[in-house]
Amino acid sequence: MTIDLLGIGAALIAFALIVVWWIRRRHRRADADTWLPPELQTAKLAYAERLFRTDGPIRISARVDRVYHDRAGRLTLVELKTRGRDAVYASDVIELSAQRAAVIATTGETVSAHAYVLVRGTGGQGGRTHRVDLLTEAQVTALAERRQALLSGELQASRTCIQGLCDRCAFLRPCRSRG
Repeated sequence: MTIDLLGIGAALIAFALIVVWWIRRRHRRADADTWLPPELQTAKLAYAERLFRTDGPIRISARVDRVYHDRAGRLTLVELKTRGRDAVYASDVIELSAQRAAVIATTGETVSAHAYVLVRGTGGQGGRTHRVDLLTEAQVTALAERRQALLSGELQASRTCIQGLCDRCAFLRPCRSRG
């Protein structure tokens, strides 16, 4: 009976690597949720990176970053953003509001009228969570109808007072040619 020391050594190394991987994975998972606000500390992750859609005359498709299910039976949306500035924009509120409408339409569950935006620095450092109040479903529908009217040409877009937005707009040339 010979003992295959090389095989035993390889098995021990493989086992050690698996243990190290498992420990690191648990620490990463624990670190990932340390930024959650107190309201969601005990909530369970219900959906991550999932697409939801509404039906009807105005159709909205929205991919959520994360949705948490709290003990009260309510869903709360969380959006993760990486940007050079710790700021929440109106577009974030509109995006989350559209997600809310799509989640309600798909699941029929109660979704909180507020959500959270986690803003992390471009280097992945830090992170701050901002609570935002969402638009109502009627306001989301009105925005979607306005968008459709703009795209179909029924309605003319008005200039923004924020020059940086104007400079990056896909309709800059037609807008300037109108005077």
